[in-house]
Amino acid sequence: MRSNGKIDAYLDCNSPYSYFACVWLRRNKQLLADHGVEVNFHPIFLGGINVGSGNKPPWTLPAKAEYGKYDRPRAEKYFQTMEMEAPPFFPIMSLLPMRCMLYIKDNYPKARYEDQFEELWISYWKDQMDISKPDVMSGCLSRHFGQNDVEKILAGGTSTQYKKLLTSETARLVEEKGAFGAPWFIVRNKEGKEEPFFGSDRFAYMLQYLGVDFQDITILPKDKSRL
Repeated sequence: MRSNGKIDAYLDCNSPYSYFACVWLRRNKQLLADHGVEVNFHPIFLGGINVGSGNKPPWTLPAKAEYGKYDRPRAEKYFQTMEMEAPPFFPIMSLLPMRCMLYIKDNYPKARYEDQFEELWISYWKDQMDISKPDVMSGCLSRHFGQNDVEKILAGGTSTQYKKLLTSETARLVEEKGAFGAPWFIVRNKEGKEEPFFGSDRFAYMLQYLGVDFQDITILPKDKSRL
C-alpha cells in the first residue's frame, strides 16, 4: 500500500497525557494502517525537553497542578483508560526507563516494544512503582520478558550507547523539531510535508493534516421522547 503519511509520537512515562496518546494510537493503529498511515513510538527524556526549551512542567506551577486534578480524570473517562494517581515520588528521573525502551526498540519485535512501553505507565501510575530504580524497573520488565532478557535490557539501559542516544534524541527534538513538552508528534502527510503537534487532544487536527476521514465530535439533537 502506498504510504499516506506517518505519525512519530515522542513520549515519556512522567507524562500522563503521553499515556493517553499511546493508548489512543495503539487502539487506532490498524485503522490508520488501512489508510496508509504508519505509527511509531519514540522514548524521550521530558526533563531534558523542559530544560532545553525553557518550559516549566505543569506540576511546578500551582495553578496548573491544581487544574490537573480535574483534567486528568476527565481524560481517563474520555479515553476509557485505567485510573491514574500520581505516586508520592512523582516525578521520577525517567532516564533509566527511557533508555531501556530505546534498547528494547532496537532489539525486540515492535509489538513487544509497544506492550512494554505501555506497561511503564501501568507500573508507575497505577501500581505506584518507582521504575527509576533498577530493581523496581526489573519487576516492571519481568511482566513482559524473562529474566535473561530483563538483565540484557537493564544492561543496555545503563550502557554508554543508550545514555548518549537518549540525550541526542531529546536534544534533536528540541533543537530541530521545536519540542517543548510531551506528548510531541511529528506528522508527515502524503505530500511528504511535516508539521509538529502537541498534546493528546490534537488528533482531529492530525487526521485533517493527514487527509484521513474521521467522525468528529457531534452534538446530537435532544431526544424529546425522554422529556
